[in-house]
Amino acid sequence: MSGLRPVLVLEDDPDVAATISNALVRDGWKTETATTIAQARLHLQRDNPRIAVVDLGLPDGNGIAFVREAAARPDLGVIVVSGRADEMDRVVGLEVGADDYLAKPFSLREMVARVRALSRRLDTIAAASEPEPAVIAPPGPTGWNLGGLQMEPARLRVIAADGTETRLTGGEAGFLAVLLDSPDHLAGRETISEKVLGRRLLPEQRGVDQLASNLRQKLSAASGGHVTVVAVRGKGYRLVW
Repeated sequence: MSGLRPVLVLEDDPDVAATISNALVRDGWKTETATTIAQARLHLQRDNPRIAVVDLGLPDGNGIAFVREAAARPDLGVIVVSGRADEMDRVVGLEVGADDYLAKPFSLREMVARVRALSRRLDTIAAASEPEPAVIAPPGPTGWNLGGLQMEPARLRVIAADGTETRLTGGEAGFLAVLLDSPDHLAGRETISEKVLGRRLLPEQRGVDQLASNLRQKLSAASGGHVTVVAVRGKGYRLVW
């Protein structure tokens, strides 16, 4: 699974950590477990994990802060697994960079499926070839330039005219790539969910909308308000500039 890079399981309950780890091992993954943020940081440095499965309730610090720290690594996917089922906790987790969120109690089968889906998404982003210039031609070999903003989703970044780089999470980069590749740069929520999150869109799920909000904020800030993502009623989301 994705070479030798493991899945890091950060969970303060050793029994729960072992249960999650064993389910992943049965699916063919190598795993590393940590019960504290300090241990998890050591694993980040030493083991270069592919994906981190992170519980928010930790004994030595703020789980949300660690999610933000982990999500800053462009080649690391982050799934939050938490007993905090409140919608605000889910939203905050996604806002700080998590790629997915599972509320306890959860199905081990679903958890493994989401790890697989996130890994596929990371593979797609990392291996993405430069897009065919069907609608707009990129000015250089690295991506598109819209509204003065250089967009390089395959490299998990956008670059402002002054050279300032804004990093994107895997989910945000995947969302941007779908919009760039779509006719009129408009894509439906169902399409985005399937291509970016790796699952069918269900009525109660807001992962697509949260990704849209995160991407909108980053593009708008990086471009001085010239590039953004807008919701199109009944159709989905469109990239505008």
